[in-house]
Amino acid sequence: MPPTFLITGFIVITSGTAVLHALLTKRDARAAFGWIAFCLFLPFFGPMTYLIFGINRIKHTAHKLYTVNIEADGTESVRDPGGTNLRPLSTVGENVTHKGLRSCDEVVVLENGESLYPAMLDAIRNANRKIYLSSYIIDNDSVGAEFTTALGDAQARGVDVRIIVDGLGEYMSWPRIGGTLRRKGLNFARFNPISVIPPALHVNMRNHRKIFVADGNVGFTGGQNIGTRHLLGDKSHTDHVSDLHFRFTGKIVDELERAFLSDWNYCRPDRGNSRFMPENENRTESEIWTRLVLDGPNEYLDRLNDLIVGVISAARSRVWIMTPYFLPGNDIVSALLGARLRGVDVKILLPVRSNIFLVNWATQNTLSYFIEKDIEIYHQPAPFAHAKVLLIDDHYALIGSANLDSRSLRLNFELGLEIFSSSVNIKLADYFLPRIQAATRVDLAQLRTISKLSRLRNALAWLFSPYL
Repeated sequence: MPPTFLITGFIVITSGTAVLHALLTKRDARAAFGWIAFCLFLPFFGPMTYLIFGINRIKHTAHKLYTVNIEADGTESVRDPGGTNLRPLSTVGENVTHKGLRSCDEVVVLENGESLYPAMLDAIRNANRKIYLSSYIIDNDSVGAEFTTALGDAQARGVDVRIIVDGLGEYMSWPRIGGTLRRKGLNFARFNPISVIPPALHVNMRNHRKIFVADGNVGFTGGQNIGTRHLLGDKSHTDHVSDLHFRFTGKIVDELERAFLSDWNYCRPDRGNSRFMPENENRTESEIWTRLVLDGPNEYLDRLNDLIVGVISAARSRVWIMTPYFLPGNDIVSALLGARLRGVDVKILLPVRSNIFLVNWATQNTLSYFIEKDIEIYHQPAPFAHAKVLLIDDHYALIGSANLDSRSLRLNFELGLEIFSSSVNIKLADYFLPRIQAATRVDLAQLRTISKLSRLRNALAWLFSPYL
């Protein structure tokens, strides 16, 4: 058989297989069409490129790797708390998670490290039984050292201390905090650690969740990592980061603890599965109701994306968004446009400059579309604003670890926490409004001053937005 016939046959088979795979698996018609054209017009090179970059292996790998058994919370959740009118907004999360609501006794809003770290350290120093801490980043600096010392002292007095740091996030500070934790003898685990031998280069599937629970009765979550960069009063830093975190008491603390233990059992299967035992009552007379929404490239894929689309689509008066990274998918963009067409007040507050230049460029490429649709975009001045808040109408807020981009909503393990409370909504609106007033509203005239070369750069960066 002539070699040319074999080569031709190989090219036809590989191209045809790649085309069929793209046709049957891609959810976006434009992406499917692009890959099909690429494979047909560039034989061999096209299918090989598709094999490496076009096939989404994240979900399959996450299903394979992240398989954890953890007891369910047998406490009955509440779907329609007495004396409230939370639907249709509460219906969205209920359908996404198949769970009702959990009561919350108190929500404390903690701005920057100056408010957060003393509250966390106080909880560590007063803990008697258990401390569970998970963070994407714990910097190996003076703040990291203070936490390490407090955690070591707690463990020395018999407290069950467990710490999870993401295997990639740990590299954001050098030397890595893991060595210090090990030397202290602390019970520590890396989530998907990075290693060359044996090969484990999980650039994706990062644990971006921030969870801290002490003694089962107080829990913290939000967007802040642990490090001096979050202390805005520390003048020795030039890369300050402003952020929000939240302290909770009540039944929702059990949900945070269960989420931590699920991640812990995944990270430390050698220790056997840790048991989850709820400790708080779901109080039917609560004035604050919550729901934890876990998201990740495993069975929780798209939960937060679907939740955000749903609650924006149900908004009646306002949709206010504060996020450090803004590269939403088409479904969220459509929901925002639909809300604005209904007369909803849509405001999006972004940092004037992202700490990731590719994200900054890609975001610039998208802003004109929103402005043309009468969606208000504002740029906050420095320091870099890392807070993540979604306010809907006058009694709903979504907080947590996720950004509005594909990395958070498709590739990372994240968490969101729904808060149904007019008082918390008012607190967050009071945080939001002065920042809107201090920000600069972006308009088309401003965007037209961007040079053609910069626009080309921004458009090229935008092509990679699914991976930023």
